[in-house]
Amino acid sequence: MRLSPSIKRLFGWSPVRYASRVLVAQIGQSLRLQPVSLVSQALGIFVVLFYFHGTLDSTLLFTWAAAALLALWGAVHFRRRFRGDCNREKHVRRWLRAWMLVSVACGLVWGVAGSAFLAPTNPIDEVVIVTVIVAIVFVSWPVFSCWLPSLTFFTLLALTPMFFGIAAAYGIGQVFTCLTLIVIISFVLYSGRRLNEIVVLSVIRNVQNERLVTRLKAEKALADSARRATIEASQMRTQFFAGANHDLRQPLQALGIYLQLLKGHLTGQDKEALNQIETCATAISTLVGQVLEVSRIESGQIAVNVERINLPDLFDDLAAEFSVLCADKQLTFAAKALPVAVDCDRTLLERILRNLLTNAVRYTRSSVELAARRLDQGRVQIAVIDDGPGIEPQERERIFEAFFRGKNGKAKAQGYGLGLSIVKGLASRLSIPLRVESTVGKGSAFILAFLAEPVTQAGTLVSHKTATEPLRAVTGTVALLEDNEIVRTALEAVLKSLGATVIASAEPDSVFIERVIREAQAGTLTALISDFNLGDGFPSGLETIFLVATTVRKAVPSILLTAVSEEVIRAAYDKLDKSACPTAFPMPLLLQKPVTAKVLAAALQSTVQAGADQSKIS
Repeated sequence: MRLSPSIKRLFGWSPVRYASRVLVAQIGQSLRLQPVSLVSQALGIFVVLFYFHGTLDSTLLFTWAAAALLALWGAVHFRRRFRGDCNREKHVRRWLRAWMLVSVACGLVWGVAGSAFLAPTNPIDEVVIVTVIVAIVFVSWPVFSCWLPSLTFFTLLALTPMFFGIAAAYGIGQVFTCLTLIVIISFVLYSGRRLNEIVVLSVIRNVQNERLVTRLKAEKALADSARRATIEASQMRTQFFAGANHDLRQPLQALGIYLQLLKGHLTGQDKEALNQIETCATAISTLVGQVLEVSRIESGQIAVNVERINLPDLFDDLAAEFSVLCADKQLTFAAKALPVAVDCDRTLLERILRNLLTNAVRYTRSSVELAARRLDQGRVQIAVIDDGPGIEPQERERIFEAFFRGKNGKAKAQGYGLGLSIVKGLASRLSIPLRVESTVGKGSAFILAFLAEPVTQAGTLVSHKTATEPLRAVTGTVALLEDNEIVRTALEAVLKSLGATVIASAEPDSVFIERVIREAQAGTLTALISDFNLGDGFPSGLETIFLVATTVRKAVPSILLTAVSEEVIRAAYDKLDKSACPTAFPMPLLLQKPVTAKVLAAALQSTVQAGADQSKIS
């Protein structure tokens, strides 16, 4: 197939690899227009038979008509066979030859008519035959223009014999008629060529579009497959880390509690060895927590609950914790807040600042500072500052990478290089700009930027104060739900050591629930402590606490001691139908495993105090 230079320039390449598809499409385009041509030729045959019957030799006339009808039948047969061939592209050369035969046959039939039926003695007969043939050529040329060779043969065979017949019969006297026929032939061939270019362009574009659509469908299928694989991998990863979080924290929880219980019964070298074991257990617990937190951040499983945070309250909470830690290490600690409030997730922000402060305490020489500084346009910075060895310039871009520890970090031989990675991940999740400023030998500052608003009313924001009161004995009955036997036994021992009467169960069966309800109705239930996941087929710990509160018609002091993330528990809390509870149902106090006996006792005291402030429903 040859294309005009204009088409080649338009595409900038030779469409050889598309040749078969283009040629098949061209023939298909011809067949879509063919019915008009067939009808016009059939009508022309009828007109010739009707008009010349009785004036021409019947044998000649009917022989021609039979040949013309045979040519039409051949065209119809070609159409039917072509559309029925599923391998048209493979057989394209055969079909081109057949199409050429159809074009030649149709052109030859009307060429014979133009030559044989001219009647020089009767101008009216001449006009009729010329009109019929020219009309058929004009109607049919768009059909045969779809492929130039077919147009050329059809046009020349249909019109040229009539041209020579007129020229031979009339000579120079019919110059006008001859010129007219020449103009008609030229017009048909030229117009056919232009139409052919348009058809070819259209066909090539259709072929390209089909290939593009096919490619896009394949790419979409691959993208959908990759997306499904990603979702499945994310779900599997989520399930894995949820299980790992629960399964790893359970034995650590029991180990920590038993170490606390043993401390009071050992002295001398045995106690020192126990302290070393406790240090190792704490290190393992910290590492497990950090690894799981990094994994949750990377998988996008950290939910964000934005609230208004009073900055002085936040600083007070952190100061209560880290001033004691710094005092134990003979370091100075300063917290300098501003009377402003920021909108952020308090839990995650505390986690960020706690990691930064822990890192600062580890590396500083003499002081740690938590400071807020007001900027312009309502912005405020929160900075954690130390006077440690600083960070080498070449290490500042890598300090937020997981498990990376710089030269100073390795020298300290503490930590696992995950704290700053968690900070970076949480800051990104909260969309908080984070940067570090450091001078080698003088110290470092980690800076967070916020939009802030002045605190207009004291007490309008919830303050999360850390309990600093001395621990007191626990009285009354504490109900304990824990499906892990080792952890349940350890917690039961701790609670009994604090003076509590313990009702312990591995599952929220009817016996346990009924006893808890009786204790709550009698006013002897101090608190209900439960794990969140209590095994397949059982309600969660949160649902069990909700059931008890709904039944006794008053708030039940409760603690969720679990390895499940806070985001999951809050989501479960939001789904509870709280309209079914005749009283307000606050979120239970949440403690993440593992916890020490001291933390558990402090949480019990805080929960009991909060429960004392709840009023009964009349």
